[in-house]
Amino acid sequence: MLVCMAIDAAHPSDSLAQRDAEVIIIAALSAKLGVPLAKSSIPTGNGGRVELDGASKDFSILVEAYAHQGVLRGGQPKKLATDALKLTWIGRLVGATRLILAVADEQVEAHLRRPKAWLTQALIDLDVEVVRVELDDATAAALRTAQTVQYR
Repeated sequence: MLVCMAIDAAHPSDSLAQRDAEVIIIAALSAKLGVPLAKSSIPTGNGGRVELDGASKDFSILVEAYAHQGVLRGGQPKKLATDALKLTWIGRLVGATRLILAVADEQVEAHLRRPKAWLTQALIDLDVEVVRVELDDATAAALRTAQTVQYR
């Protein structure tokens, strides 16, 4: 007999804190831009879908939010490059006029603005903006705490 048990505690690698912070990042960016932004799912030509953290109703603005706090490690820079690729590809398909990587940490922003880094130049050439928004202290602290216990 197979018995399933509910687990009350979140798995150590759970990204709930990041997902919650991404919603806050999108709301802060929306206020900063003066344009409503919402999670969006855009169909692709092959029957698939692209999920975006934020987009304007007419898809002229597309956003990927990145909630990490502090120095980037391991595959984290690759995630940002992948988000930029997603934005440029789907942005071309829907005719977006603004593509934004929204971050909430000075160190993450600095990583994306390194003067001689290929990723920095690619973002510039592909018209992907890097916009930093401020998180409230409680959200930033929750992210830092979650990052210390997650398996990566």
